Amino acid sequence: MATKKTTSTITTRQIYDKVCAMEKMLKECLEVPPPAGPDPKNQPYLAAAGPDLPLSVIRLDDAPAFLPCFDETDLFYGMQDIPVIMSYCPEQVLRIGEEHYLTGPMIFFRMDDEGSIVSLTVDDLYKLAEFLEEHTVILMTGPESFVGVRLD
Repeated sequence: MATKKTTSTITTRQIYDKVCAMEKMLKECLEVPPPAGPDPKNQPYLAAAGPDLPLSVIRLDDAPAFLPCFDETDLFYGMQDIPVIMSYCPEQVLRIGEEHYLTGPMIFFRMDDEGSIVSLTVDDLYKLAEFLEEHTVILMTGPESFVGVRLD
């Protein structure tokens, strides 16, 4: 019985060449160090809220959209009983008698031992929701009313 010798077809050769090219690109990518700079997928989760804004989970890059002075001229408020910091604009604090009320947006975040911002936990979000529920009040100035968050 005679056997017929098969030769590689063009399609098989093209597939082989493509696989070789992909292996070469993959090897080059693995040998090159990753690009510097923050990866947007690895940004920490923070929370934003305000008298007229419900508690929302946001990324670090989105913080200035809620609080334009975030990480520039903002003030920090240490949360009691939870390791979370609240950032807010000092110009949006209203003093009535001995109490202070925040009338603008706020950003909540955690910091690690090295001073870097890290993601909030689910437990943090529950406690922040409780804080906002307990400290949000309706303020009156003459016939007008508005919502504020008591800081004291």
